[in-house]
Amino acid sequence: MRLPTLARLLAPLVFATAAHAHLPPIDASLRDRFVAPTAVVPAANFVLTATYLAAAPGTAPAFAAPFQAFPDKVKVRWDETYLYVEAKGLPSHPMMTGIKSWQQQVPMPQDYVGASAWRIPLKPVPAKEPMSAKNHFLRGAIALAANGVPIFNALNNRGDDALLVGELDDFGGHCGRADDYHYHVAPLHLEKQAGKGRPIAIALDGYAIYGLTEPDGATPGGLDAFNGHETKALGYHYHASKKYPYINGGFHGEVKEIEGQVDPQPSAKKVRQADAYFQEKAIKGALIKSFTVDAAGREHVLTYTLNGRPAAVRYAPNADGSWTFQYENPDGTKATVTYRPQSRGPGGGKGGEKGKGGKKGGEKGKRPPPEDEAGRPKGEDVEADIDEEAGEQAAPPAGEKGKGKGKGGKKGDKPGMAKPATEDTIKLNVYADNWFILYVNGKLRVVDPIDYMPHNVVSVDILPEYPMTIAILARDNADPKTGLEYGDHIGDAGLILKFADGTVTDAKWKAKNFFKGPLNGDVRNPKVEHTALPADWFAADFDDSKWAQATEYAEQRVNPKESFLKARENFAGAKFIWTDNLDLDNTVVFRTRVEAPAGYKQRWNTKAEFDISKPVGQ
Repeated sequence: MRLPTLARLLAPLVFATAAHAHLPPIDASLRDRFVAPTAVVPAANFVLTATYLAAAPGTAPAFAAPFQAFPDKVKVRWDETYLYVEAKGLPSHPMMTGIKSWQQQVPMPQDYVGASAWRIPLKPVPAKEPMSAKNHFLRGAIALAANGVPIFNALNNRGDDALLVGELDDFGGHCGRADDYHYHVAPLHLEKQAGKGRPIAIALDGYAIYGLTEPDGATPGGLDAFNGHETKALGYHYHASKKYPYINGGFHGEVKEIEGQVDPQPSAKKVRQADAYFQEKAIKGALIKSFTVDAAGREHVLTYTLNGRPAAVRYAPNADGSWTFQYENPDGTKATVTYRPQSRGPGGGKGGEKGKGGKKGGEKGKRPPPEDEAGRPKGEDVEADIDEEAGEQAAPPAGEKGKGKGKGGKKGDKPGMAKPATEDTIKLNVYADNWFILYVNGKLRVVDPIDYMPHNVVSVDILPEYPMTIAILARDNADPKTGLEYGDHIGDAGLILKFADGTVTDAKWKAKNFFKGPLNGDVRNPKVEHTALPADWFAADFDDSKWAQATEYAEQRVNPKESFLKARENFAGAKFIWTDNLDLDNTVVFRTRVEAPAGYKQRWNTKAEFDISKPVGQ
């Protein structure tokens, strides 16, 4: 029997009829339909195949079923190509409790409706080149939970495992820069309401995500690197897991990546710009205790402690669309700020220049208010008229030419000018045994501040300018005359790094030694060999084509110290590298070239007015 025919036979059993399954069309051009809350598919009768089931006229597509289990949170409509999912992005379960690494975001309702609804392909197509989430999609959502809450990459925008670094609450979620709540791990708790054996989410490539087992309770076997596999009953589908990648670790199906995220996807509504009260940086020592919303959905209260001292953020909407926040600081002072809504770039996007509006320190001759121990101003009521766009730069409204508002811009900028912002940077983590300096495109970017001990981890923000030619000089602690350390000891070495864009150290790098010793490992009569460094070894156009590839080493062989072990999750996917002689080669230069990630487009168009590739003063 052909699948479409089978689907038509099954449709009356698992879906409501046309008369009860939808409301009047909201868009005549698309003939989209809303599913009424009564059109819930009984779990016992439901099986979602990975291949789209062509439903009978007037019935919902099979992909609507997971979302129909949450009629109070989600509405769906569809056309011949996509399922559109509308939601506020807030779950029914408690949020934020238990977060240990808090960046001061709080849950706020989003308008994933109309043109900003989530869009899921009804007929997923296997990709010719499936894409991993380890080095792609570090921004925005990669799946949508059945309750309408977005699911982001298990790795945050710095490339760290968000769960392991303590950023997630008891349900695996937290808020982004637009105060938009989302998960970073599989929402397994949804199985209880969705029904055992039903999908808990749909990936944005159109393939379903099931829980830890198959619908019949069997343990899934043969999962690929993306946590997916194909079965006769379901076709291709993903599974949740309790370890990385937790959800779909990439996309089996076709998706388009633009600026590090799946495109298109909805925009979140960003109400708060970063300012002195909301700094978008982690408060060390803070622990979130609770989050509540009153029955009317107005008064929102997040409580936390900072080094054992209680504090809170209280906020509520106003009739004009603004929100008023009251910050109750750990030192007992209070500050009130009113923010106006603004848009944020699609799917977890980047904010504009940090809050520069209103009375806060913006008037001549007035000092900014004193700060408390969390870095927030003490006891001052402020009307923050923050209304700059945080999305892509757009032409100013009529009568406001030349203001140059836009992401990363500010009033007074020339029209079309886009400056780089903190959100444009990517995190770099480096661990070297024992010391290193790092250049990007011929410019000195990072110097290890500790000569050799205690084998420290260096973490910095880098503004990427693709293509990036990375050149690193790494040195082991060795006497230049003997090659020995601590008198008569032959030391080992090692280098490992990871950029948040997915660039890692591995055998693809080039490596060349310039100081070897003691030759032949002779510690009694130590001799060394020095080779002069080329004058332009760090230049982007330096020819390293004849250099050997780097050699990868197991962590056990390098034996990294405590600082690395504490930050190991920040180096996921990276390998320890050196030349082919980890013990006797003491000064090594590494080089590689990094192309822009697929779909990446540099947002800013300004350049530095000075050249740091030249010595200071020239």
